[in-house]
Amino acid sequence: MVLSVHRFTKFYSKIDHHHHHHRPEALPASLQAFRSDVSTCITQLICNLKPGFEISWIHQCFQLLPVANKAFAKLVVDIDYRMTNWQARSMEDYLNYTLDLLDLFNSITASISHLSHVRLSMLHALSLLQTSPCSAVEKMKAIAFNSPRKEIDRKQGEKERCCSDKESVIVQALIELRSIGLWVCRVVLAILSGDEEIYTQMRKSEGELSSPALVNLDLRVGEILLKKGCSLKEVKELKELSNACGEAIEIEMKLEEFEKQLNDIGKQVDRVFSQVLAGRNELLSGIRFRK
Repeated sequence: MVLSVHRFTKFYSKIDHHHHHHRPEALPASLQAFRSDVSTCITQLICNLKPGFEISWIHQCFQLLPVANKAFAKLVVDIDYRMTNWQARSMEDYLNYTLDLLDLFNSITASISHLSHVRLSMLHALSLLQTSPCSAVEKMKAIAFNSPRKEIDRKQGEKERCCSDKESVIVQALIELRSIGLWVCRVVLAILSGDEEIYTQMRKSEGELSSPALVNLDLRVGEILLKKGCSLKEVKELKELSNACGEAIEIEMKLEEFEKQLNDIGKQVDRVFSQVLAGRNELLSGIRFRK
């Protein structure tokens, strides 16, 4: 969720030549455009959600983060309100939010690493089938598919506060940005780790979601969790094969495909992590320069 000062500078260099006063009545339209862009992506996620969580859907879900960020960056430019003009409270809110994201990214990466370890453990068990089939079966049954539970720091979201017209738009957008970003990360973390409690506690602590589209998506996710449980479809299939001592060739093929899928989503998380970290550093540099 990067809010790059450098990127905004390039945006503004294009509009400074024909600067004009932003009409107050245009502010709600800009905020609505931000919400519409994000809602379109969320609606697509709802359409693509199947009765079970596939890793391809996790990819799409995580993609909501850069989509929301791009929409937010466009909003800031549209209302002609540079980040360096924000109130200190809004800057602090953004920095706190992105810090929460970085922490969640680390947890997601840990869950991906655990699944990679599961894959290696299954391969090791398969290698014993010829020489020691009983030992292979025991090792298969001993594999822990769910990640160790990690406590997530659950901070309450920011409340709207009285401020100028442009600042008010930024405050409202930041509230929605935070709501969407933390929801995505915690749902992805819950599914990858196979820990429904992460989702349950998140919904209890975060209160109402800020976006109607996100509310609809959350309802669908909640229904699937209730009926199918909190686990990747691919992990369930591997677990069933290991419990039934399925054909070694079939398991090896699924493990090979699973390795590619884990690598892809790991790279996706790494990219967004690097972008968020770079954006925070640029903002902090901008704050120091302003002082």
